[in-house]
Amino acid sequence: MLQLDYKRNAADVVARLTRLYQRQAADQVFATFKIPHPALDEFARTYGDGECPYPDPATRVAFWERLLAARADVEDDSIPAAYMSEMDQGLYGGMVGGEVRFMAHPDNGWISSMVAPLLSDWSEFDRLRIDRSALWFQRYLAQLDAFVAAAAGKFAVSHFILIDSLNFVFELVGATNTYVSLIEQPELVRRAVDFAFDLNILIQDTFFERAGLLAGGTASNMVQWIEGRIVSESVDPFHMTSVDYFEAWGREPVERILRH
Repeated sequence: MLQLDYKRNAADVVARLTRLYQRQAADQVFATFKIPHPALDEFARTYGDGECPYPDPATRVAFWERLLAARADVEDDSIPAAYMSEMDQGLYGGMVGGEVRFMAHPDNGWISSMVAPLLSDWSEFDRLRIDRSALWFQRYLAQLDAFVAAAAGKFAVSHFILIDSLNFVFELVGATNTYVSLIEQPELVRRAVDFAFDLNILIQDTFFERAGLLAGGTASNMVQWIEGRIVSESVDPFHMTSVDYFEAWGREPVERILRH
């Protein structure tokens, strides 16, 4: 039976969520509660609201431990899970040489990351390599291991977003040039999407190899917990396109990830 120090009713929550996802709980109400905590006030004083340097992983672990410990007796349908927000976007571009930038979010205690466009034009694409010795992959491993070690028996580590398909092309040439390239240089976009698949598989496989599953499922900042090994797919670039564009450029990458 699942036991977490920071969630006294964790086993009950997992059982309830299992019924929910199996469509067996249509007559029940599910809820998660937000509670104020001094850790968020301290975060705001420390980082402010805006760009900040890459934070020390030990400091981030300590923040999550303090924040999640306060939820131990909250009997809602949440699963306490630390989210490695520092790696949510910038890791992918950083892995191939991008300039990673960080932004503090006082409302939830996240420090998110992004990269400036890597390529000045598509002629530079062939220089990209997936390098396991890259600085940002090594930082990812160190932060992941620190979070997993701290979480053991107390809380979970949430899966985090994929940056594949057109999301990754955004990282390379920026959003506007991505949409232009779909029309003018679709063969290069396709090559970038294939490159992104391999990069995302490496990063996500590494997550599950080191973090493992929680009671046979995946801890999630989006849905709390869900049975099996689940990735957090993003289709944000298609919010500004037609359904036909998603069918042509979004569906196949998503299905490849899911098949893997």
